[in-house]
Amino acid sequence: MLGLAPGVAWLSFFSLKKNRDIRSYGLMIRVFLWGCASALPALFVEVFTGAQLQHEDLAGSAVASFLIIAPNEEFFKLLAVWVGVYRRPDFRDPLDGIIYAATAALAFASVENIVYISQMGPGILFSRTVYATPAHVMFASMWGASMGLARFKRDHELSVIGQGYLIATGLHGLYDFVVALHPKTAMFSLVPLMLFMGWLMNRRIKNFSRNFPFVRLGEGAAVVCPNCGAYTLESEEHCSRCGRILPPLAYDTPRFCGRCRTLLPPCSTVCPRCGDRITSGVSQGCVDEGRLPCWNKRSYL
Repeated sequence: MLGLAPGVAWLSFFSLKKNRDIRSYGLMIRVFLWGCASALPALFVEVFTGAQLQHEDLAGSAVASFLIIAPNEEFFKLLAVWVGVYRRPDFRDPLDGIIYAATAALAFASVENIVYISQMGPGILFSRTVYATPAHVMFASMWGASMGLARFKRDHELSVIGQGYLIATGLHGLYDFVVALHPKTAMFSLVPLMLFMGWLMNRRIKNFSRNFPFVRLGEGAAVVCPNCGAYTLESEEHCSRCGRILPPLAYDTPRFCGRCRTLLPPCSTVCPRCGDRITSGVSQGCVDEGRLPCWNKRSYL
């Protein structure tokens, strides 16, 4: 339980960065469990390769930090978000990328905390809580921000995510190498790096909060392709990204604003977030009694 405490505490803090609904809290739990699971293959890789951080062998520590530990751990954390939530309709805006990345990172760090406490005792908990656990979040926020952008782009999706992954790997490798340089003074020598990463993460959160980095899809509401996760206008018959035929609309099909991607209430004619008018699709067919939709042409496929 001691190992889980820092992760749960930090998760509570980061979840307050953005108002969550009941469904998204369920997804955060889902991603947290995937994040815990992702620590197991990452640990296996590091044990198999014998990657260690040693002050006596700085060259070996540099190789372990930048080429094994950092890319290995960031890959499996990223995979937890990709599998757990990335293609789901509830991934609604770019800030969700950072929120879910932080969730996976805290879960990963929690498993690491349990391993370290079992090996070194509860005395290691303070440094893990103040440094290692939030550091994992800051690393992951780099590719989390990229996933948030890529989720709503029409092309170069993997390239955008890859750029964030490389930044995260570089910061993670630098963190580990600073620890290897002089473990006894790491609590002081890591402070500039921690402050820089905190500033960088906070800057991305503020940018996402101020701007909607979306390509306007057109007039009307959008739905999510069940095959590739792309947003496509509900009036279209085929997905704008993968070309698959979109399934028939149902009354409870999640619909999003074509401008800001906010989840729309049933039968809404105006986006509650950006004020854009929703003038096509299900919203046109709603009737006052029963609130039932009049199906568009795709419903008859």
